[in-house]
Amino acid sequence: MDAHYINEVLKGDINAFSYFIKTYQNKAFGVAISIVKREDDAKDVVQESFITAYASLGSFRKDAKFSTWFYRIVVNTALQLIKREKRKAEVYSITEEEKTAFNHAIGQLEKQDLKELIKKVFEKIPAKEALVLQLFYMDDQNIREIEAITTFTKANVKVLLHRGRTNFYRMLKAEKITKPYLNGK
Repeated sequence: MDAHYINEVLKGDINAFSYFIKTYQNKAFGVAISIVKREDDAKDVVQESFITAYASLGSFRKDAKFSTWFYRIVVNTALQLIKREKRKAEVYSITEEEKTAFNHAIGQLEKQDLKELIKKVFEKIPAKEALVLQLFYMDDQNIREIEAITTFTKANVKVLLHRGRTNFYRMLKAEKITKPYLNGK
């Protein structure tokens, strides 16, 4: 389906690009917010990414997936914003007991509560970790696709997934969400 609309846009039908906006704007926003943390910045990143994608559509290699190419643009745009703001990241480790408590606590949350909690925690963890967690868990991208979208190496993706899960758990613990489960109450 994407190929049809790409061809239409390249033929000069600018209205055909609305297909991509409708199809990819929500996931692009999810990717952007996981990196930049603020809704307004994420909206700006998505808008700028669509403009870049439109302007660069002629250079799109048709042997790749449009979504992978576009999400890479979103990631690069968001990371450029972060570089301008010079954000820093911290690293933590997690025990097996904490992992078990985390999984139990998450299982107890209602779906909407979980969405709100994830959003709150993603705002606090480092951008690259939030991005990889967003792509892997929320957008169902595999490690190879994440490599293509982010240009991180396979090893970097795995490290960021580990650190992201660790930081995610620590933030949950800090929010006292998992406290009753850690204490056995």
